[in-house]
Amino acid sequence: MKTNRTATRVKEGPPIDDRMLDAMIGQTRPRIERAMKIIRRPQARVGVIPSPLGKLLVAESDRGLAALHFLFISGGERTLELLRRKFDLIENEASARRIEKEIDRVFEGGIDATERPVDLSLVESEFQRHAYMLLRKVPAGAVITYQGLAASAGKPNAQRAIGTTMATNPIPIFVPCHRVIKSDGTIGNYGGGVDNKIKLLRAEGFDVSRDLRLPSRAVMGHQQTKIFCRPDCSAARRADPNNALIYADSGHARHEGLRACKLCKPE
Repeated sequence: MKTNRTATRVKEGPPIDDRMLDAMIGQTRPRIERAMKIIRRPQARVGVIPSPLGKLLVAESDRGLAALHFLFISGGERTLELLRRKFDLIENEASARRIEKEIDRVFEGGIDATERPVDLSLVESEFQRHAYMLLRKVPAGAVITYQGLAASAGKPNAQRAIGTTMATNPIPIFVPCHRVIKSDGTIGNYGGGVDNKIKLLRAEGFDVSRDLRLPSRAVMGHQQTKIFCRPDCSAARRADPNNALIYADSGHARHEGLRACKLCKPE
């Protein structure tokens, strides 16, 4: 028995013009690139550097310095693990050397040595990120109290939270938690060790005494009035301490645009 089979012929369309093909690819390329960016993890360049504060583990992303860890203190493995969660890590000596030179400049009196961009990817809390960015506005040669920083962050009673924030700072020196002190004028603790806090403060002009207090020539700088006073000045006592920075001396206060109080006449 014969079976009739009907062959279906597929019609071939006209060939696609090269310009049309380029246009189609051009339309889809942005979507492909956006998808690849989501899949691709950012990189962080890591290295170990010497410094006047001891050996440091540093990590830098394309957005800025992402981590700095004192290697003589435990927790280096934890820092690397946190970095691996966010970045693909690559060793990069050139990046490490740049950071090393910037830290060396701190001890040479470079007041802008730590102003490079930072990447707060390792910080989960919005409050902590806000506090760190406020702290970066405190210039070299000045310090702020824990209470003052809490007030600046909009939570004047959150001194304990500010203390925790400073203790867990992933980028010390560049997020200058060494510039946060206690309200009684003593320098307080430091994640990199009190000796290193003293070294950093002295490099920035504070002659810290043996009892870990700021020098007597330190002055109070009021951020609203732009006037600086001696700490025992009656005007200073009336002013809101939460709106003040403490400068190493009159010269540092003047450098930041403040003028001397006419009552106590600080020199």
